[in-house]
Amino acid sequence: MVSDSNSTDIYNADLSSGITAFDTKNFTMAYQLLAPLAAQGNAESQWRLGMMQMNGLGMVENQALGLDNFLLAAEQGHVFAHHMIGVAYMTGEGADKDILKAVEWFEKAAEFGIPGPMYTLGMLYEEGKEVTQDLAKSQFWYDKAAKVDSE
Repeated sequence: MVSDSNSTDIYNADLSSGITAFDTKNFTMAYQLLAPLAAQGNAESQWRLGMMQMNGLGMVENQALGLDNFLLAAEQGHVFAHHMIGVAYMTGEGADKDILKAVEWFEKAAEFGIPGPMYTLGMLYEEGKEVTQDLAKSQFWYDKAAKVDSE
């Protein structure tokens, strides 16, 4: 029993320290602490590793691997992973550009009640460049995002 408690304490300490290192832009330390946890299936670690890989933070950029980590985190319901998968498909970074998949992922992310993907959907429908322009859908997403922002 003692070893289980100790390993849980070490796991939590590594996660906390890894998040702090990431947040303070010490990406080398963040990678050292978070990579083993990501390999064990920790969604927060997978998302942060994906952010580092996608943007070349503290390592050589590897967008495809970043997307893989976002997908692993999203499978576990990580909110921001859903949003970043939408961004990857919208921009073609780490994946083949596919606006319909991007919209699908932004809609999934919006279900978590975060405004970013809602604003993005509003913008896409307002511009009508990559999806059919739909000002009613655009206004729906802008209104929904504004409501979340005001809560």
